[in-house]
Amino acid sequence: MVRGLQHLSDWADRIVRVILVPVGALFIFVVFLGVLSRYVFHAPVVSSVELARVGFVWSVFLGAAVTLKNERHTQFAFLLDAVGPGTRRVLRVVIDLLSVVFFGFLVVKGVQMVQAVEATYFPALGWSQLWLYLPLPFCASFMLMHTLAFLARDVAVLAGRTDGRRVS
Repeated sequence: MVRGLQHLSDWADRIVRVILVPVGALFIFVVFLGVLSRYVFHAPVVSSVELARVGFVWSVFLGAAVTLKNERHTQFAFLLDAVGPGTRRVLRVVIDLLSVVFFGFLVVKGVQMVQAVEATYFPALGWSQLWLYLPLPFCASFMLMHTLAFLARDVAVLAGRTDGRRVS
């Protein structure tokens, strides 16, 4: 089960990275173009602000999913470092469980938010505002997959079935 969840998490990470690179590059290009057109040519591209906002939100959420997968996110290191190895293993499982609940909540509420704004549109772009809110449930579902893989790994460590290293 640990191996299967890790493969699912790895698959999700590859998808996120494939999306993140062009979205991030497009975001940078749109911001550069917006600044150039406004301050150099004195002819602002009105839709660039909305497009930059959408690109920024997507980049942030996709980047958060990559950061979580690599376990480079903010952690309770001060708490985990203050306790012994046995308590640390239990705390990791508790933190994983709380994270599963949190990301599950974000998926559910994110879908509700997307449905609530689906009929509203950006004034300049004419796109549905769901594109601004869609990264929340989309990326939270990937973070949920990663956290489930962490939970399986940490439960296996707690049960003494593995030493905590990544199972290949």
